[in-house]
Amino acid sequence: MQSKLFLILFMVSAAILVLGAIQNIAIAYPQQKQGYSHHDKMIIQPGLYAFGTIASLQNDENDNPAWIVSGLWKGNYSSLQAKAYLSTANASLPNATFYSKFNMVMINGSALHDHEIYDFKLTDLTTPNNSTVVYNGTATVTMRQGPVPNVPVSIKSMENNVISMWADPTKINNHFGSTPIFGIIQKVLIVEK
Repeated sequence: MQSKLFLILFMVSAAILVLGAIQNIAIAYPQQKQGYSHHDKMIIQPGLYAFGTIASLQNDENDNPAWIVSGLWKGNYSSLQAKAYLSTANASLPNATFYSKFNMVMINGSALHDHEIYDFKLTDLTTPNNSTVVYNGTATVTMRQGPVPNVPVSIKSMENNVISMWADPTKINNHFGSTPIFGIIQKVLIVEK
């Protein structure tokens, strides 16, 4: 019974945090075919652009819920390059970006802090089934001691509705536990020209 109550409270809290964050976000990607994103001032190129929210529970070493994780993410890759890479053995990897900023807080409300994942470098792209895409690479993860570069990261997109992020626990002192951080894909924009 306590687990169900905790889950309901978590979901309501996450929904409130997400709705508040969404109201404070500028448009992440312009609807025009050319323009600037507000974060990195890059001209929009043909490709797949996506953004969403993070709402996840991370377990402690005893596999009990210990941390609430909430935040935002965005990413993109060249869909034309991705199609060529997945269908041709000698094609080069697509250009890809990923950025996330999220808060972590213990379930008792203490130890609030934040993290960023940025400078993602794609090393492999796979589609284990028709509804899942896996982006493997390295990224920089901010920690209390400072940024940790070249952390192996795996990002999965499932059914174009859910993402999971996994950062190699051995590189970041098992900070996020052994489970992925989950989020929702709220918007996918495909720019063709």
